[in-house]
Parts: sequence; C-alpha cells; structure tokens
Amino acid sequence: MLRVLVFMVAFTALHPATERARAETRPAVHHEARVHLDPESRELRVEDRFTVEVDDFISFDLAPWLNVVEARVDGRRVATDRGGNRVTIPKVAAGYRQFEVFLRGSVPALPAPSARGTSRGAVADAEGSYLSGYASWLPDTGDEWIEYDLTVEVPEPYRAVATGRLAKETVYRGDYRASFTSDHSGEMPSVFAGPYKIAERRDGDLRIRTYLHSELASLADEYMEEAATYIRRYAEQIGPYPYADFHIVSAPLPVGLGFPNLTYVGRMVLPLPFMRGRSLAHEILHNWWGNGVAVDYDRGNWAEGLTTYLADYAVAEDQGEEAARKMRLGWLRNLAALPPEQDMPVESFTVKRHDAAQVVGYDKVALIFHMLKAEVGDKAFASGLRRFWEDRRFRVAGWSDLQSAFESTAGRDLVWFFDQWLERAGAPRIELINAESSNANGEHRVTLTIRQSSPAYRIRLPIIVDAARGSRRYEVALEQTEQTFELTMGHKPLAVHIDPDFGVLRNLLAGESPPIVRDVTLSAETVLVVATKDEAFAKIAQRLARALLQREPRLYRGDLKDLGDTPAIAIGHAEDIASLRARTDLFDHATEVDGIIDSGTTRAWADRRSDGEAWLFVAADDAASLDAVSRPLPHYRGESYVVFDGAKSIRKGQWQRRASPLSRRFAD
Repeated sequence: MLRVLVFMVAFTALHPATERARAETRPAVHHEARVHLDPESRELRVEDRFTVEVDDFISFDLAPWLNVVEARVDGRRVATDRGGNRVTIPKVAAGYRQFEVFLRGSVPALPAPSARGTSRGAVADAEGSYLSGYASWLPDTGDEWIEYDLTVEVPEPYRAVATGRLAKETVYRGDYRASFTSDHSGEMPSVFAGPYKIAERRDGDLRIRTYLHSELASLADEYMEEAATYIRRYAEQIGPYPYADFHIVSAPLPVGLGFPNLTYVGRMVLPLPFMRGRSLAHEILHNWWGNGVAVDYDRGNWAEGLTTYLADYAVAEDQGEEAARKMRLGWLRNLAALPPEQDMPVESFTVKRHDAAQVVGYDKVALIFHMLKAEVGDKAFASGLRRFWEDRRFRVAGWSDLQSAFESTAGRDLVWFFDQWLERAGAPRIELINAESSNANGEHRVTLTIRQSSPAYRIRLPIIVDAARGSRRYEVALEQTEQTFELTMGHKPLAVHIDPDFGVLRNLLAGESPPIVRDVTLSAETVLVVATKDEAFAKIAQRLARALLQREPRLYRGDLKDLGDTPAIAIGHAEDIASLRARTDLFDHATEVDGIIDSGTTRAWADRRSDGEAWLFVAADDAASLDAVSRPLPHYRGESYVVFDGAKSIRKGQWQRRASPLSRRFAD
C-alpha cells in the first residue's frame, strides 16, 4: 500500500493511498513486464504480459499519455477500442487468456518547483522520474492482488529502482537494467529513476539500499544504519520483516511517500534530523502495518494510528517520559482544536485528505491504542500485536480482526472498549466537581466527585495524589456520568490531579493547555486579516493563509470590533501587527508574546482573546521574510509560537499552562 510519511515536526505530505478494499478470494494477476524509460526525453516503452480469466472481452485502465502500439491474445494480434482511459479488447473466448500489450508514450513533465506537490500520477525528468503504481502505466484490470516480474531499463548515468525484491542488475550497451519481483501478492509496482548514487549494506539476509542525489550521498551510511536498527526492533516486537529489501530514494518532488519495501522522500527533507528519526521509523513500520497486513478500507483504517503509536510515540518514549507526555498532550490539543463539523467516528476514517482527518485517524487512534495497552497490560498488548501479525500476514484486516487478537491474548471480552472508542465521534468531557480531604483515626482520605458528559464511557481514569511524603498513583473505574470515589493513604494529602499525564482520550478543559496554531487553522470560520496596504505583501499573505487553512482564505476588511467570536489569522509587517494588537481586545499571553517579537525576521504566534476566541498573528519584517516562511510555517501547527530567521526556525514552543481545572490543592 502506498502510504504517506507523517513528518510530525516540519513536513506533512498528503495521503495518496487507495480506498479500495482488496478481495482475498480472487487469485492474483501476474504481470511480466519490461519497461524502458528515457528521463531526458520522457519517452516510456512498456511490454506487459499477463493472464486473466475473461467472459468474452477484457478491459483495463491505461494512462491517457500512453498509446497501445499492439495487443495480442494467446499470441494472436487483436484490435483494441479506447474510450478515455479505458481500453477494451472485444470478442475474446471465455476462460483464462494470455494478453500481451505493447505501449508507448511521453510521461508528463516534472512540474515547476512552485507547483510541485504530492502526486498519484507519473512524472519524468532528468532530475528524477516517478511512475506510481496508481498511474495506470501498466494495464490496470482492477484486480486488487497483483504479482509481477519487472525489468526496468534507463540510459546511463541514470539508475532505477522499483518496489519488489531486487533480483538482478546489469549495465548493458549503455543501459542500466534492473529486475524486480514480487515475493507476495500486493499492489501494482511503482518505478523511480534519477541520477542516483547507490549505496548498500547487508544486515543478515536483508539488503538495505539508498538511491540518493549526489549532494545527499554522504547521508547514505546514517540512513542505512538507522533503517537496520528500526527493522530489527520491529522484527523482534512483531515478527520477521516481510520483504527482502528496503530502499530509501530521494525525490525531486516535495513528498514523503511510502511503498512496500521502499520510501520516496523529497531531497530537501532527507537532510533534516527528524527524517532519520520518527519519520523513518514510521515509514519502516508500515511494512508491517498497511503493507504486510493490508487495510480493509470498508471497515476503517487502523494502520495509520497503530503505526503512529508504535513508531512515532515509541521514539518519543525513548527520549523520556516528558517527551512522551508532550506527544500525548499534543494529540489531545489537536482533538480539542477539531471543529465538531469536521469530527467523525474512528471507524469512518480511511485516508488523510486534510488536517482534520489526520487528527482522527492518526492522533486519536494512537491514543486509543495507548489506552488499550493500559487496559489489557503490557504483556497481553505485545502478544496481541504478534497474534494479529501471524493471523493476518499478507491478508486484509479490519478493526474486528485487531479486536479478536487482543481479546485472545487478554483472555476477556473487549467489545465495550472497541465499540465506544470506534463508533462514537468526539470524546468525553471529564470534570472534577468536588475534592475534599479528611483524617479519621490516623487514616487520610481524599473524596472526589467526578462528572463526565453523557452518554457515559467506561474509562480507566488515573489520579495522582501529592502527599507529605511523595506522590501516589491511583486508578478508578469511571462508568457513570457522575461518581464519587474515596481514596485512602497513610500520609496527609496536599493536592490531587486527574489524568495529569494526559493518558485518557478526552476533551481538554479551558486552562489545561495553551493555544496553538492548529486552534485557528482547523476552524472553518477563520478569516484572514491583512494588516498592511502593501499589495505585494498582501498577495504573499493570502498564499500563506491558503497553505495554513488548506482552503481559499476569506478576507476580512471590516472593523475588528465587529468580528465577534470569529477566529482570525492576522498577517502584516511587524509595526502593523503591533498596531493591530493595540486596537483589539486583551490577549491571554500578551506578556509572553513580548518576549519573542524582537527576534528573527518573522514571528508567528497563537493567542486567545479575553472572550476565548483563538487568533494567529504573523509579523514579518518585510515581504521577502514572509515569503520565506510560506512553506515551513504550516508544519508548526502544534506549537504556540515559532520564530524564523529567513526560512529557518530558530525558536518554537508552547506558552506556559495555567492552573488545571482538574487539580485541587488542599488547605493546610
């Protein structure tokens, strides 16, 4: 399955995955294909042979830029009919028939740098070429299970790589030729070519390779070492790595795409430290979840959230509990910023088409797995993962298959857990209604009344009590809309905190966390205020707002006092933003803002007005400075503020939290 890498720190690519559920009953179609690609001329020639069962005709999808030069059925030349992207060969005798198709065409050109983005199609250029398995450059009969033997030829000095096991490579008569084979049924092959420097290392029977542009070649050893480490880690945790190779390929496009045994990453992103961390871990783990076990999209996508939890979150855990806590809080912050109209039940999530879908399918699902681990215990959770892998390896799977695996290892029914967290949109709101301490016969007690929104969830709720001699952790079973709990301890309690480490999926209360950029960018009501009369600056501001909102911004030109409770993005020169702040309501973090606005060339920060509405301010020294942050700023949605020197982030973070409404201090 072609997947997206989620670059949590500074880069997010759109998810181009298919939504079709793959049937397990029909045998795989085997393609024996030979491809010759000339990146400079963009000419592509394809010879493909495959056998399928037909009634009286065969039809397949074909890219519009490819032409059928010749077609044969069982060795006999036949005519073809074409309507748009659909090619039909009529009057074919029923039964299993061998088809041979000879194709030729000119691959679309690589877009100009300003227009480059994620593509499910195909592009060719001397800088780099990409033939997606979804681009119908091979005849696509609609069969979901594919096997193939593929030979790719490119002229020297280019090199090519494809999904599948590398079987052979040679240089022959000025052409580089490499052959790839699918060891397991799966998706159509994807092909990549470029002026690559190849590096290789072996880790046991596993071949790890990098195909990098020359300026990135020095990164090869680090990438191969990190890849080997992650593959060993997940093999031990889940089961053997399911492929013979793993390839890391640099892309001229600003993308992060994942395929079986291969990842394709923008050449501007590969040098960044985060890419060799949790982003690479995330992509490697998809070889188990999403590729090794395919997603049944008719029953919801579990793979993105599970991969986020076992890769991204595990890397944070490696850094320490504070980093893990920050990530859990980040998930809840993102959920809090999600407008109700963009929310959906987890079982409805299939692919990431926008920021809101990512919050549900990645963040919320990751936290559900975190709670599942707490519910069944570490041992049963680990065993459940291995059981799920063993049962569904190279098959499709849905949420019910995961549930069965964990019920088996936990030894109990988990229907209630999966039903409440998968079928309901939103999350419970938990409030601390009352907290009292008492002392009777030398035994100290804390009595708590806790309320949750209706309908009630069954929640394993952690409570921390600070006492005169340290802190103690409790867990209570919150199952009603309002319950009273009594906790006993041997020392005088000083304070009580409900879920202070953010381990429960719930709606954050006001004061639990500071405003972040995503509070503004997710809202469908957000307007753009351009605080300058400079037309060139204003055009850049609109382009930046479009990237932040992932839609066309609605420009507001009226009196700021009439905005009411509408969230806004205010963009302008530094002096214009200073003037605008002076004319609007008081903001909660005005003092902290003053500490960052004197550094860098562009400053961006989220804040809340006194009425509680979120705003995002972007103050730039000049138009060039604003233009420099048009691409990086949208990748800092989880921060309260970020300061740039040109396009480089030099300072970022979140405002200090206020006193939590889920904590109480007891009087002396």
